[in-house]
Order: sequence, then structure tokens, then C-alpha cells
Amino acid sequence: MSSLAPIARMFGLVGLLGLAASACAPAEHGTSSLPIIEVDGDAVPPGWRVPDGPCQLDPPEPSRLALTTTDFATGSLTVIDVHEQTAEVDVAEGSTDAVPFAHGDRLLMVHRHQHDRLDVLRTQEWSLVGQHGLAPTTATSSNPHAATIGPDGLAYITLFAEPALRVLDLDRPPAEAERARIDLSNFADDDGNPELSLAVTCGDLVMVTAQRLGPGFVPSGTDHLIVVDPKQREAIDLVPETPEAEGLPLLGEWVRQLRRDPADARGLTVLALSRGIERINLGTGHRHWAVPPERFAEVDIDDRLSPQAFDVDEQGEQAYLAAYDRDFSQVRLYRVGLDGHEPATPEPFANGFDSVERSLELVGDHLWYGSTRTNAPGLWLFEVGDDGPSVVAGPITTGLPPYSMVAIP
Repeated sequence: MSSLAPIARMFGLVGLLGLAASACAPAEHGTSSLPIIEVDGDAVPPGWRVPDGPCQLDPPEPSRLALTTTDFATGSLTVIDVHEQTAEVDVAEGSTDAVPFAHGDRLLMVHRHQHDRLDVLRTQEWSLVGQHGLAPTTATSSNPHAATIGPDGLAYITLFAEPALRVLDLDRPPAEAERARIDLSNFADDDGNPELSLAVTCGDLVMVTAQRLGPGFVPSGTDHLIVVDPKQREAIDLVPETPEAEGLPLLGEWVRQLRRDPADARGLTVLALSRGIERINLGTGHRHWAVPPERFAEVDIDDRLSPQAFDVDEQGEQAYLAAYDRDFSQVRLYRVGLDGHEPATPEPFANGFDSVERSLELVGDHLWYGSTRTNAPGLWLFEVGDDGPSVVAGPITTGLPPYSMVAIP
């Protein structure tokens, strides 16, 4: 297997064609295993600010899934009706590197490396109502990574290749849409770029993750959560007495996905997938492992590139996980208990898959997973029971192979 194969699966065309433009050339997967970096999750920076409302993550009763698809030559959008268990293929045009984000009756489709744009679609008829360019200023590509709608109704878009957060008014014409560029270079490591990735709106604040990658895409430390105040159009330095701006250091690096913690009725706790599953209490700023990396390592999920996607049940007691084997030959699906619930060690229930992006969603007692496996690409549907998930259907055709998926109302 080529050393680029796992990078290609993890990042799509970003890995094969363009990550070098964001920082530098990707290292071989054999160099990606790093010592666990210890962070004191009980130490909260003095400037920590608590959001005044819940985080906008994971609609409670989704009716559909929006799935971007690609064969790396072209791309599309497929919609899954979770009640009818059917897929409507090619409802809108996509690209070779598109990730979807939901907000109300709009779908925000972020087209990443070298596409550098944001498409806005109405989820009722899947019409394109806006297309906003995100042209680079210093790099060959701005490489947008995520989008969230802030408390002011504006879109906040993270850029992986530039140290700024773009702010757009999606109700204005594209030429007039940009409202601000929030400079986050003070939160970077030595290369001057914090490598911004995920984004979520929580009450009056916008939270973004910074990967802080160095040469070879090796993390210079754990990821940081940067708190942005939309009213002031600036990020909050949580330790103002130090020369460099500080975010909230997370326990893990290369955070792949954020989920709402169903166990917190306030909506102020999120779960983060990295080399374990981390619980971040935004009400206090404390972090701890709901599933520590040692549990992942027991089943050879011990490379920061291995975890792909996860979701949690309605009680917040059990997680479902997609992760590559150590040699990146396949993706296995696991279930694992949070905070001491069984199974304490990830328990595999399906294998023989591949994936490039986040393509796993739990809706009620059904688990959906999109695989790119060459001999059977498509959606797999599992019914979740006490003895573990069992296959109900699959592969369900999605037109082009699955890429990235999000639940929508």
C-alpha cells in the first residue's frame, strides 16, 4: 500500500493534491504515531468565557441526511430519508472535496482545497440560493474547512491555510457578503498559521478548533479551542498576561469531529473525537476523557489519523465509531461505552469498509454509515440493539461514492 493511501482517504483531494499548500508535505503514516501529550483538563485559563446558551449541534430528531459524494473527478449531493430508508441521488451539484453543515432550512456546503467557496442551498427543494467565493490572500488555496451560523445570523468559516475566520452575510449578494476577517494568527504555533478546522456556535459565542500543525503535519501540541466574540469581531485571549494569545488546550490532537453531549440538558457540553473521546464542559472549561486513548489503543486505534467519525446514543452512554486499522487496510465499526459504561473497550461489529470523511450518523435506533470501498461503495444501515448493531440493508446506492454526511431536520 502506498504511504499516501491513508492520507488520501483521510483528506480526499486535500491529501493528494493540496495539503502542501496549507503547511507542508504530509508525512508517511508510520510517523504519525506520537506520544500522548498530557494536558491538565482541570486547569481552566483565567479568561475562560461561558456561552450564554446551548451549542448548535446535532438536530434532536433529524428526518434526513445530507451526503456529499465524489469519485474525485466530479461531485454531487445525495439526500437520505431516514424514515423511508431511501436515497434521492444527485439532488444538487457538489465537488471533489465538499463537506456539508446544516442550519435550519439551509445547507451550507463548504468546498475545500482549491475550490474555495461556500454554497448555500434550501433544504426544501435543494435549490442553490447563494454561492460565495473564499479566495486566498497568501496561499494557493484558502482551504475552507467548516461553517457555522453565529448568534448574529452571519456565517463564520474556518480556513485551514490562512490564519483568519471569514465572516459572511449570506443574505447579501456575493460581492457584498463579506463582513469581516477575524485575525487568529496570534493563536498559531511557530509557522504563523493555527490550521483552523472545526466550528460551532454556542449561545453568544463561536468556537473554532486550531490544529497547530508543524512540518510533516505533526501536531506541535494538542488542539486548542479558540473562543470568538461575534459582537467584538475578535477572538478572546484566555491568558492575556502572556505574550501569545491562548485558547483552551484540549486533551487530544487532530480533533476530527464534535458532537453534542446528550447527557447535558443545557447543551453546554460537547464530545470531541481524537485519539479518544473527550468531554468538553463549556460551562466550566473543564475537559476529561469519556473514552481515554488507552482504550482505543487496546484495539490498535493508536494513530492520530485512524479515527474517522463517531456518534452517541440519546442517553450519552454509548458511542459508535468508525476507525481505520493500524495498517490503514480497512475501516472497522465499533461501539464503546462512555464514562465506564459497557463495553469499556471498543467492540467491533462490522469491517471491510473505507471512508474519507465523516460519514456516520445515529438516528434513533438506526446507524447509517457511508463507505467508499471499491467493490461495494454506498450506505450501510444497522439496527442498534442490546447485543450490538446488526445489518439491516446495504450497500444502498448513493450515486457517486459517499464522502461526508450531516443530519438535517
